[in-house]
Order: sequence, then C-alpha cells, then structure tokens
Amino acid sequence: MKYKYPIITILGDSNVGKSSLYNILIKKYDSLVNKIPNFTIDRKYENAQIKNYKFICVDTISYNKFEQKKSLIKEQILLSIKESNIILLMIKGDKLNITDYKIINYIRKYNKKIIIIVNIKKKYFLDNEFYSLGIDFYQIDIMNKNDILKFKKILFFHINKIYIKKNFLNKSNTKFLVKNKNNNIKLAIVGMQNVGKSTLINKFVNEKRTIIDNMPGTTRENISISLNHLNKNITVIDTAGIKKKNKITNQIEKISIIESYKTIKVSNIILYIIDGEKKIFCNQDIKIIKYIISQKKPIIILINKIDLIKDKDIFFIKNLIKKKFKYFPIISISAKFILNLEQIFKLIYKIYNISKKIYSTSKLMKILNLATKVVLPPIYNGRRIKLKYIHQLKSNFLIFKIHGNQLLKLNNNYKNYLINFFYKKLQCIGSIINFKFQENKNPYK
Repeated sequence: MKYKYPIITILGDSNVGKSSLYNILIKKYDSLVNKIPNFTIDRKYENAQIKNYKFICVDTISYNKFEQKKSLIKEQILLSIKESNIILLMIKGDKLNITDYKIINYIRKYNKKIIIIVNIKKKYFLDNEFYSLGIDFYQIDIMNKNDILKFKKILFFHINKIYIKKNFLNKSNTKFLVKNKNNNIKLAIVGMQNVGKSTLINKFVNEKRTIIDNMPGTTRENISISLNHLNKNITVIDTAGIKKKNKITNQIEKISIIESYKTIKVSNIILYIIDGEKKIFCNQDIKIIKYIISQKKPIIILINKIDLIKDKDIFFIKNLIKKKFKYFPIISISAKFILNLEQIFKLIYKIYNISKKIYSTSKLMKILNLATKVVLPPIYNGRRIKLKYIHQLKSNFLIFKIHGNQLLKLNNNYKNYLINFFYKKLQCIGSIINFKFQENKNPYK
C-alpha cells in the first residue's frame, strides 16, 4: 500500500519499549504495553502528527528470532524496512547485539534513514561501538517527559527534511492513512485459534499485514486496519483466537483473549469464522456466539477452508449451525483462495443498515397485533395477558419495548414466538432483536 505521508517505523528487540514509544507518538494507547517478551506480533499502523507535519507510525514485532530459517518475522521486518522513510531503532541498555548489527546492515542496504534510540534511565558514556556506526543516536528515557519532548524536536527536524525531499508539502489535500475513522463500520474478525482470521484480513487489504502460521496463537493483539483506501468505510479488527479457559497455558494467551472479548463489545458487526476442515460446529463456537448475542452484536458466520472439504461437508456444517442460530447468515469461503469474499461486504452493509434502522410505531403495532391474533397470549390467573403497545427504543440495537398487563408472567415460549415472528416480518437477518416488557400500572392499587 502506498501512503501519502512519511512512514516512521519503530524496530527493536523484545521488550525494549517499542509499543510505549508508539503510543506516545500516536497519542493513544492502541498498542498493548506488556513486560512479556515478544508480545507484539504484527505490524500496527496509526496516524501521528508533530506540529503541522503528519506521518504514519508503525509498531513492529520484536526481531529477536530474525535469523530463524523460513522466518515469518524476518519477512515482516523486511517489509517494514522497505516501506519506511525513517527507522527508529530502539536499544535497551548500552550494548548492541548481533541481531542489532544485522538489522542495521539491512536498513543500510535499502538506503533508509535510521535513528538509534538508546532507551536507558541514567545518562552515561556509551561504548565506542555506537560512535563507530556513523548513525545518529540519542539517549532517552521514554518514561521521562522532558526526554520525549527533546526527541520529538529531533524527529520533527528529520520529518521536515523528508517533506521537502519527497515533496509531501504539495500533497496536503491528499488522504491520511485513515479518513473518517470514527464513522467507519467496526468489523471484528472473531473465532477460535487457527481458523484463518489473519489470512482473511490479509486478503481484504491485499497485503501481508498480519503474520500467518499453522501454529495457533500467532495473533496476540487486536490489529485494526482501515479499508478506506479501498473505498470501503470499514475498519477491520483482527482478534486473538479464543480458547477454553482450561486450555489457556500462559499470561500472553489470557491477556489476548480478554482483549478479543473487549473488541466484541465495541464492534458494530462480528464476522465469526469456523474452521470448515474440522467438519464440526463445536460447543466452544456455540459459547462464543452466545456471548456475542448477549452483547447484542450482529453476526455473519463464515465457514472457512472450503477448498479442503466436500460440498456435503459444507451442507452438514450449515445444518448444524442453523439448528442453533437460524437467523444468522452463513457464507462458505476460502480465505486462502479468495472464494466468495465479495459476498461478505454486501452482507456487511446490508446488516449494518438493518441494525441502525428506526421502525415506525405504526408498523410495529401492526406486527404485534397480527402476532397476538395468530397465537393468543397465554392466560394467567384466569385472565389473558395483554400486549397493548410497542415502540422502538432509541439505541444502536433493535430493542423494542412492549407495554401491557401481566407481562412479567409471560412465559419464554411466547417470548421466543414473538422474536421469531418479528424476525420474519422485519427481515432482520444477522441482527439481534430484543424485547423489553413493562407492565401498565393499576391506578386502583
């Protein structure tokens, strides 16, 4: 992807403070800051600005496993170096290691501007090796406000040079990384581990933004990627795979799964992915979907990896899902081979519009009156329960309030009947209909 502003990428070994500096520069807390080594796994992009100069800030994976054979990490690091205008190489302490030197050589190979940031609390004389590199380096404590202010002045100087050299000043009316992000549809990609969430996102954006591996758990942080550059007002959020509590083996997994549940709460629509290769719809899938329903979030269910299974297997999985969740749309896809992905976006916009729709009280009253005529409400204590009036509550969800007599005595069977009836009449595919019941007060009591 070609951006209209300079790209400043933060590189470094594990736990040197990359995510902390990233948060400082973007003035948010978008990247999790954790003392656990190697926590950040994927590249994260965000808008940033110093004075009147805008730039794209990138947080990256630790490069401590850079030299492993067939290293996915190496691929990510080299992609970051190639696309960057400035590399901020963070070092913790007063020594450079072997990998630091190798990364520096790669940066030189691609002829990129590099600034070494020595993240140490106490100022002292550094080894001659820093001076012998012939590279700008600065000692700062990223927890010290004065140090950060000084560093921003230094960074501003280098960004200014790039603006002049690359003629960015004549592109002031061009798009930033994310335009109208607050108005975007927040689309969370949710599912168990290794179902193909990151593969799907990479196909959406047509580039390798997230690491893909057969080993479960390669997504740890929730990665937000805007699709504005593709003329889609959608922000896709990749989440860590959710597993059972008794199968969580370490603190990293625990934190990642908590973040996944938080993402569900703040999203507009959930794409829930199932691994079709397993040919099952398991209890853990059901449990997660029920949690999404409890948060009143619209859902599209995707059966992924259909290139690995037969049509009869797809039909079998769909039937299992429909038995539990009959009003959620199901799309069978292959993220790897881009099969049926175009259907997803059509449904996203359709479902989003449904979830925001305001229905007239007269229309709701007609449906309620018809429902109570087709199947009469039950009798309680010799009197029939009466559903007199319905209206939609003003919110982001399809919540309808029904007023009447003895509504607290209405049984679940009749409530489920009402929900099914309204689903059919309103055609609220993928959305969650909720009823609230309020009894009319008896003026004689």
